[in-house]
Amino acid sequence: MLTYIFLFVFGLIIGSFLTVCIYRIPYGREKGVLNADEQDIVEEEELPKEVGIGRPIRSFCPECRHQLAWYCNIPLFSWIALRGRCHYCKNPIPFRYPLVEILSALACCGAYYFYGLTLTAFIVYAFVAALIVISFIDIDYYIIPNVISIPGFFLGLILALLNQYFHFLSFPVVPGIKDALLGVLFGAGFLLLISEVYLRLRKKEGLGMGDVKLLAMTGAFFGPQAALYTIFVGSLLGSVLGVLIILLGGKSMSHQLPFGPYLAAGNILYLFGGVNLIAAIFRLG
Repeated sequence: MLTYIFLFVFGLIIGSFLTVCIYRIPYGREKGVLNADEQDIVEEEELPKEVGIGRPIRSFCPECRHQLAWYCNIPLFSWIALRGRCHYCKNPIPFRYPLVEILSALACCGAYYFYGLTLTAFIVYAFVAALIVISFIDIDYYIIPNVISIPGFFLGLILALLNQYFHFLSFPVVPGIKDALLGVLFGAGFLLLISEVYLRLRKKEGLGMGDVKLLAMTGAFFGPQAALYTIFVGSLLGSVLGVLIILLGGKSMSHQLPFGPYLAAGNILYLFGGVNLIAAIFRLG
């Protein structure tokens, strides 16, 4: 129990940093974060140019720009103590801040539960943390930042190559470079094919390249099984939940929805027992 308490608190702390990434990355405040198309989206926001992931070091209120005191920065507990409002300007603090921290804490505990106190568990948790950031950015701006997906893709290939010779990582991380490349082919390749078919049939883009890069990162880390599982479950979740969101929001069926969060959910389900769940369903059938 003490181990889980420690991991939960550690996850809350990392989650607090993830909220900073979610807020600061999309605005292009770090050189090279966004490509030209993405930059067009964020230029409409009038925000200080000097702000980046590490600048300023201390957090600030996005409404009144007041730098926050240390007691306003305690993950989760500050939000509860302040009753969800800024200590200085009293503007509401969105619930997404504690939500991201809680998701990070649960992911940290989940990684330990499924994979123990191992390097594999650390890789899984770091990957899920990246998915959390990607999901919230995609919800807000319909983009998946290259600064996460592209380095993640190459890091996955490097780990696969090292694991092939030193065997220091276990399932679900791929055992070698061959599985990583097959994962990229089955994941990004399959999604790219769907995107091209949709474009030729409907004469408009249905999937962004950010989703393709996300699947390339997934495949590089976890192989073809994870990539296909992520596509299948993500598409299923996107279809069901997407339709519900459209109907409840009174929007048309052609309304654009971000696909990244559903792919992230499918990937997380795979990492945290999804394979066993599918096998159990088939056994019951």
